Amino acid sequence: MSDYNWQRFTKTGSKLGNYGISVNKSYSFGILSGFYSKESVDKFKKAVLFFDKSRKAVAFAFTNDENAEGGFAITHGKNNGSVSARSFFLANELKQDQFLGKRTPKKEKDDKLGTLYVIDLIKKD
Repeated sequence: MSDYNWQRFTKTGSKLGNYGISVNKSYSFGILSGFYSKESVDKFKKAVLFFDKSRKAVAFAFTNDENAEGGFAITHGKNNGSVSARSFFLANELKQDQFLGKRTPKKEKDDKLGTLYVIDLIKKD
């Protein structure tokens, strides 16, 4: 009997260091593999989005509440996901092509909203 507690590594080829959320051309947010894995996004069905207009920041709260007001469905891939949020971009007058690219989210605790993952939208020049 071995003194070790071996666990097989099965995520070959996955980009676990790719911790981020991206803004995509298709009015959606991409949940990159490192973030998807580390934050266990695969266990959630919906993402609720919040917007701070003055700071141009987006916050994500993940939930399994099918009735979450304003919740967007998470599309799950093999090691990543996406949130199609066209109405969010349009309602907040955000031209997604100005904000394309990867962002590293900051994890925030909010007394009312729980755990949020916040990205700043910085315009591309």
